[in-house]
Amino acid sequence: MENQELQLLKNFESDSKWFHENMDMLREKNFTGKFVAIKESKPIAANEDLDVVINNISKKGENPSLVFIEFVHPKGFTLLL
Repeated sequence: MENQELQLLKNFESDSKWFHENMDMLREKNFTGKFVAIKESKPIAANEDLDVVINNISKKGENPSLVFIEFVHPKGFTLLL
């Protein structure tokens, strides 16, 4: 069980890294302003509405809680915390 959990964490981390390294490409492919789900270093669902993305992931037989989902902000966007 521990190995499976570790693999899930590694996959999530890998997809997160891929997302951030490919942000410009995602923007060029019209993902700006959308939530994008990444699995195995490729987008598997995208929409402006997070609920739609989660529903689409579920329809593909995936568990949304195990898929990396992030919002693609416009270039130059600054998030203040």
